[in-house]
Amino acid sequence: MVFFPPNDNIPRLNAYLLKDLSDDELKAFKKAFEIGTCAPFSTKLELVIQKAPEDYLNRPHSYIRIKEDEAGRTGPFVLVDEQVTSKGAVWYVDHFAEQDEVDDGVAESTAVLWKILLKTECLPITWVNYDIANMSIQEDLDNCGVESPTPENFEQPEVWDIDGMDMEQERHRQDTWITAEPGEFEESTDEELRKNFSPMPDKVARLKEGLAEEVGLVNRWTIPSKARSRKMPDGTTKGFPEGSVVLQLRLNADFPWPAYKWPEESL
Repeated sequence: MVFFPPNDNIPRLNAYLLKDLSDDELKAFKKAFEIGTCAPFSTKLELVIQKAPEDYLNRPHSYIRIKEDEAGRTGPFVLVDEQVTSKGAVWYVDHFAEQDEVDDGVAESTAVLWKILLKTECLPITWVNYDIANMSIQEDLDNCGVESPTPENFEQPEVWDIDGMDMEQERHRQDTWITAEPGEFEESTDEELRKNFSPMPDKVARLKEGLAEEVGLVNRWTIPSKARSRKMPDGTTKGFPEGSVVLQLRLNADFPWPAYKWPEESL
């Protein structure tokens, strides 16, 4: 049976509601996030949505950041206010500027709070870009029209939407690395197929006809690699028969995947 790598230990952020949302508004917010995080088949990030503590209401974002730090929650978080219904956007809040950012002319002072108002569906990929240092909040704020060096009480003229990226299309560009056992795949040494890759491999492989569609994959010729045993979340080791291969294939976003399950502690 085709083996999918377990998508465990998905990162989570707290999302504090600074305003009451109707059932329909909450559903719309959650749906937009699910689209952006490629749930449920390739989930990148999860949110734990909760009502904000009373002390957070009608307070500056910097105050909330300080309180989160005091509570030992030093990572980024999300704030949901009236922007979620008026613009379909939420606040991603990170950290206060460091002294070296001030010295480099990126921020006016260490009182600058790095935060950005972004489209809900753009939150997961934006978080990934920040996490791997592919982009920074300061760069994205610059793209939204915020002056540099960033002042303490800056205003953001535009909502960040990753330059208009179509998140529905992005859902259809998600790959995974599956393991197929002998009898589940076919190989070819046809040069017409191999020359599509650089450097040209000795052979290419794909799942057998009909199998990919059954398990939610889009079949295609790809370069096979030898399968190796892997550690599972429960601590056991998953082994594979001799001759098994790993194939990089695209996930079918239109496949009837099971419904996404939000974290138990989330609204």
